[in-house]
Amino acid sequence: MGEFKGAERRSYRLTRRQFLVASSAAALAACGPAATPNPSGAATASTAPTASPGPALKIGQLLPFTKVYAELGNSMKRATDLYLKQKGNKLANRPVTVVYEDEANDPVVGAQKTQKFIEQDNVDVMMGIVATPIAYAVRNAIDTAKMIFIETNAGGNSLTRDVPNCTPACKSKYIFRSSFSSWQISSPIGDYFATKKGVKEAFTFVADYGFGTESAADFTNAFTKGGGKVTGTLKAPLGSADFLPFVTQLKNQPTKDIYSFFSGTDAINYIKAWTQLGMPAAGYKMNGAGFLTEQDVLKEVKDQANGATTSLFWAVTLDNAENKAFVDAYQKEYNLLPDVFAVQAWDGMTALDLALQAVKGDTSNKDAFIAALEGVKFNSPRGAFEFDKVTHNPIQDMYIRQVAVQNGTAVNTIVDKIARVTDPGKPTT
Repeated sequence: MGEFKGAERRSYRLTRRQFLVASSAAALAACGPAATPNPSGAATASTAPTASPGPALKIGQLLPFTKVYAELGNSMKRATDLYLKQKGNKLANRPVTVVYEDEANDPVVGAQKTQKFIEQDNVDVMMGIVATPIAYAVRNAIDTAKMIFIETNAGGNSLTRDVPNCTPACKSKYIFRSSFSSWQISSPIGDYFATKKGVKEAFTFVADYGFGTESAADFTNAFTKGGGKVTGTLKAPLGSADFLPFVTQLKNQPTKDIYSFFSGTDAINYIKAWTQLGMPAAGYKMNGAGFLTEQDVLKEVKDQANGATTSLFWAVTLDNAENKAFVDAYQKEYNLLPDVFAVQAWDGMTALDLALQAVKGDTSNKDAFIAALEGVKFNSPRGAFEFDKVTHNPIQDMYIRQVAVQNGTAVNTIVDKIARVTDPGKPTT
């Protein structure tokens, strides 16, 4: 083995009828490295010792714990802590220390915290980051430091693509993503609406920053290729407190199908304004990237988003044994339904765990560690998970979801699927 280096809760439970799956004892058959259920029934990688005891493995997690995306960061931290708790706080027989830092939705702060991870904390692996501008801002520092980084949310396309003369970001061999690219989320629903649902016109309304811009562009490209027409676009500043002026503008234009990207408190405020202005009664339809109606949002807006259609690679009602086990374990631990952000962190930890097992806990040989991550395959709460070896972006099914109220709880239900969506790895027009 090589040398080591680096020193207010509420219940939102679903009944078992909402998960049409076998018993949790059947959970967690994994492809690739072996996986076994633990006493809680949640998915974990094999707990068999794979290496001699080594020094502590230090993971730096850069997440938002304040501002518009604070709940997203809290969700990812909960999933990480739960995963490690189930593993006895060891990965590949190395005790784990997690250093959490707040990205504060600020690229400058994010860059500072990344340098802290590299220069002061000497972390072995870095994970996290919600907002695309922060991911772009830290890309060069991560690449220069040859730091293995597993992106657990930010979906900016360029982060995992080869783009000529790319500024400020482009693909680095050290960067992996356990989440998604904008294209994966936004393009399939554009094509779906145009070619399968026969929607002729759409209007886009998104958050005015990197991912919102990319999401609108990817949706528009696919929708227009399918024969649809985007009649207009509107943007709202990130962290807007009042969405009534924006939704008023939507109501004052004739196109009924609205495609949106908002997340966190922005999504909550948007949906409340949508309801307040009577958009459904006026015939307007809410559609968008799945974060718009994720569980962190639905627990706040309840049935106000009923009928909204979104695209995402996971839903709490997804019918597979791994998802049932994960949801059950998360609810047991936190008395709360998980959301996609928890899944992304969980899968990032699973991928890291399996790769570490493959290299017997040795993170000093970066090329071997990268190859191990590239070879990871497992059954996730989202379904089959693997990395595209070229882009290091996930290859994953994309689900068309519709919000419905089941047993008093608002959830996303699966209405269709686009199988094995792979980011093209290059710009599309």
